[in-house]
Amino acid sequence: MSAPASHDVVIAGGGLAGLCLAIQLRRRHENLSVLVVEPSARPLPEAAHKVGESSVEIASHYFLELLGLGDVLEDELKKFGLRFFMSEGGNRDLATRLECGPSHYLYVPSFQIDRGQFENRLAERAEALGVELRSEARVSGVELSTSGDDHEVEIKAGRGRSRVSARWFVDASGRAGVLRKKLGAARASRHRANAAWFRVDAALDLDAFSDSEPWLARMQEPRRLSTNHLMGEGYWVWLIPLAHDRTSVGIVAGADLHPFESLSSFDRALEWLDQHEPQCAELVRARLGDRMDFRALKHYAHDIERVYGAERWAITGEAGIFIDPLYSPGSDFIGISNTLITELVSRDRAGESIEARTEAYDHLYLSLSRTFLVTYHRQYALMGNPRVMALKVVWDFVMYWGGPALIFCRNRIQDPDFMERSRLQLQAFAEANVRMQAFFRKWNAARDGDPPDPANAFVDYAEIPFLAELNRALLEPADDDAILAALDRNVALAQSLSREITATVAEHNAKLTTPVAGAGTRYLAYVFDVLYDSVA
Repeated sequence: MSAPASHDVVIAGGGLAGLCLAIQLRRRHENLSVLVVEPSARPLPEAAHKVGESSVEIASHYFLELLGLGDVLEDELKKFGLRFFMSEGGNRDLATRLECGPSHYLYVPSFQIDRGQFENRLAERAEALGVELRSEARVSGVELSTSGDDHEVEIKAGRGRSRVSARWFVDASGRAGVLRKKLGAARASRHRANAAWFRVDAALDLDAFSDSEPWLARMQEPRRLSTNHLMGEGYWVWLIPLAHDRTSVGIVAGADLHPFESLSSFDRALEWLDQHEPQCAELVRARLGDRMDFRALKHYAHDIERVYGAERWAITGEAGIFIDPLYSPGSDFIGISNTLITELVSRDRAGESIEARTEAYDHLYLSLSRTFLVTYHRQYALMGNPRVMALKVVWDFVMYWGGPALIFCRNRIQDPDFMERSRLQLQAFAEANVRMQAFFRKWNAARDGDPPDPANAFVDYAEIPFLAELNRALLEPADDDAILAALDRNVALAQSLSREITATVAEHNAKLTTPVAGAGTRYLAYVFDVLYDSVA
C-alpha cells in the first residue's frame, strides 16, 4: 500500500477561519503544502447562513493588511459603524429612542460581509495561491503524534475514506469541534445567552421608520449601512445590510430573561419581535415572502482548556472559543488566532523550538478571550437602561481601541517580548474594565434613583474627540516605545473616565451614595449633557 499523501498543514474546515489561515500561511511561505478539508459543496450560495457578517477594526486590519484582500472587500459593503437604539416605552417609534452611533465615518474602515460571497472569493484566492481545497469532505479522524512524527488524518468523502499525513493539524471546523472533542478540552462558559437569526432578500431600511426631518438630517450616510442594534432589557436585535440589497436579522437574548423556546422557530421569533420590537416586526412581516432561512442556537457561548499544542496542532475560530456577537468580535479572534498560528508554523519551519512560544501564545489567547468575556457576562440585564448602555458603549470602545486593537493593528500581538513589556498596561486595562462593568451593574440596580430616561436624543460618538483619536491612532505606524507610550496614555484615559463616570452618575442618582472622588476631567461632558438634558 502506498504511503499517504503528506502535507505541511492540514486544516479541518474551509469556512472563514480555515480559508483565511490557508491564505495567510501561503502568503508567508509560498512553497508550504496546505490542504483544506471542507464538508460544504462549493461554491456557497450568496448570503450563506452563517454568523459573522459584521467586521470591526481588528478584523479589517487582518483582512486588508495581513491577507491583502482589499480587492475582495470592494464587493462588500463599507460599514457605517456600530449603531445602538436604546429602549424607550414600547419601542414603537425609533426616532424617540436614544441613539448612540456615528454621524459620519471614522478613520478605520470596516465592512458588512456577505459570508457566502466572501468565502467563495476566499476559496478562489486560496487556490490561486496554491492551497489544495477538498470540498464535500470532512475530517473523520485524526491521530496526533507526540513523538515528532507527522499526524495521521482520516478524510471521509461520500462513501470513501482516505488518509493523509500532516506536520501541522489545525482545527477550524467551527462548532463541530474536531479537536475539542478528541482532546476532551471543552470548557463550559459562564455566559448564558441564546440567539436566532434569518436573512431577508430585501433591504430593510431603518430610515423609513420616521419622516422627522431633524432625525433624518443627523446622518451623513443612511443608517441602514450601520450594524444596527435595537436594545432592550436582556436582549438586542441586529439588522445588518448585505450586498445585493439583502438584510440579516438576529435576536440575541440572555437566557435568564428570554427563554430559548421563545426564539426556537421563525414563527416564535416573529411573535417575540411583535412583543419587544414591533417596528422591526412590521418590517419583517411586510417581506415574509422574501425570508431566506432561519436558525436558532441555544447557549451559544463556549470555552476551551487549550488552543495550541507544542506537538504542532492548533484550534482556531469557533472550533475553540465563542464569546458573544455584540460588538462583532468573532472575526477579530479569527485574525488574532490565525496570526499566532502562522507564527508558530513559521518558527517551526525555521527549525526553532516552539514549546515556550506555544505556551505564551496559548496563555495570551485564552487570557484575551476571558478578558473580553467581562464585557458581556452578567451585562445583558443592562441593555434596557438607556443611560447605562450609552456610557457602556463609549467605555467598551475605549477598552477595545485603546488596548488590543492598537496592539494588533501595529502587528505586535505575535511578539512575546513586546507582550511581556505591555503586560502591566494590559493588566491595568483589565482591572479597570472589571471595576467599571461592576459599576454599570450597580448603577442599573439603582435605576429608580435616576431622572427619567432621555428621549429624542443622540450620542454622536464620532464627535467625541478622544474616541476619534483612539480610532485614528490604529492607522499610525509606531515602534515599540511609541506603542507602549500610547498604552500608558490610554490606561490613564480609562482611569480618568472611570472616575468621571462614577462621580457624575452619583451626582444625579441619590441612591448611589458611596463616596467618590470628584470627576476631575470633563472628557464626557458632551455625553452627560445629552443623557441628562434630554429626558422623556
